[in-house]
Amino acid sequence: MNRLRFKHVMLGLAVASLNACATVGPDYQLPAGSAFQRPEANAALLDTANPKVAAGAELPPRWWELYQDPTLNGLVEQALRDNVELKVADAHLRRAAAVYEQALDAGGFEYEAEAGVSRAQLSAESFLQEHELPPINLADGKFAVSYQFDLFGKLKRAAEAARADEQATAAAMDLARVSLVAQVAGSYVEICHANHELHVAEHSLELQQRSREVTQRLINAGRGTPPELARANAQVAMLEAALPPL
Repeated sequence: MNRLRFKHVMLGLAVASLNACATVGPDYQLPAGSAFQRPEANAALLDTANPKVAAGAELPPRWWELYQDPTLNGLVEQALRDNVELKVADAHLRRAAAVYEQALDAGGFEYEAEAGVSRAQLSAESFLQEHELPPINLADGKFAVSYQFDLFGKLKRAAEAARADEQATAAAMDLARVSLVAQVAGSYVEICHANHELHVAEHSLELQQRSREVTQRLINAGRGTPPELARANAQVAMLEAALPPL
């Protein structure tokens, strides 16, 4: 009687432990005091009062083409094509996607099939025959089906982790791509601005040199004074000094 009761108790404990392991644990919840949930971390980054600013709008895929500058477009395309960090990020993304697909395929039904054909020559002596036996064809095959149960939620959690890793890798690649294009566009704008300032400075110097020539002609004609020429020379020297060295 005691032995039978002991068996019932052990069977109940085994069933209870199996039911407990058959369900996965609760999803991860961020702590209430985490920096991610602070109001300042979730505040708007742009001036939403400006009607021309769309805070929730997505960035266009080829936003640099909004400048309508063929030179900038060519520089960006070259940077995206030749950047080593983007190539590494793309390789990581493909690897993460492959891991996720492998995690999804884990568990469930698995099939295995094999087949083969061979040709054999049997010995006539084994059949007590005097003449040589003709060769025969031998065929064999195997087919197996298996199913893996996700009793402890390991496969489900592995797929979730692989999916999260793939999303994080994709976000990192997108960030690297946006940062690279922004750096190229920013450098190009700075170069254009510097070229514009250089053009303005050269034009101002050219005008001042012409003014000095006019002052020299007035002096030669007896209508100018040496102090005026000195001021013109000083202006030319100042503008020449302001030109950036090339």
